[in-house]
Amino acid sequence: MFNFKTNNSNIYPRLNNIKNQKELLILSRLKHGDESSLQDFIFLYKRPLANAMLRMLKSREDVEELLQDLFLRVWNNRENIDPNRSYKAYIHKIAENLVLDKLRQSARDKNFVANYFCHIIEAYSHIEENIFDKETKAILNQALSHLPEQRRRVFILCKIEGRSYEEVSQLMSISTATINSHIVNANNSLKAYFAQRTDLATIVIVSLLFSGLTSF
Repeated sequence: MFNFKTNNSNIYPRLNNIKNQKELLILSRLKHGDESSLQDFIFLYKRPLANAMLRMLKSREDVEELLQDLFLRVWNNRENIDPNRSYKAYIHKIAENLVLDKLRQSARDKNFVANYFCHIIEAYSHIEENIFDKETKAILNQALSHLPEQRRRVFILCKIEGRSYEEVSQLMSISTATINSHIVNANNSLKAYFAQRTDLATIVIVSLLFSGLTSF
């Protein structure tokens, strides 16, 4: 009988070490101006970055344009590379800033931002509270404070805490149909609120969509 079990604790560090050594070599070559290393660098990072940015911008043309800008910045600042430190956080921050700038340009269209914000809110069946930083929590709490008490509580229980409609129905002694109505109306209220505060909507959108994407 074949035994397909492996000792993951031995394999995963080895794979990670290989990946880290590859990144280290690329960064070292890049720092010293090796132009061919830029293509290796792009090959290493482009796909995960593109997937993350496409999730936010919905336009491949915009993503491609921002990626070109990102990699150009990397090349122009190559002398500041420290090969002994992970480059993921730095690349992630550049990508986040580029996307944020792009969304802020779109924020001039209030309907676009409000609709996009509601699309994001509705897409998340459970918005984990720990993905928000202090600023974003304050923004969302301020928006939720305008909702009627029961509607606000339903939204928090379902969308923030991730409880099921059935669980909230029992907890609050209301029907699941009523819960669904509260969620729909809460989304509409948030849409109206953030249509007037597109600057705040943009911050929340970026916080939601970039959450957890540093692990690529």
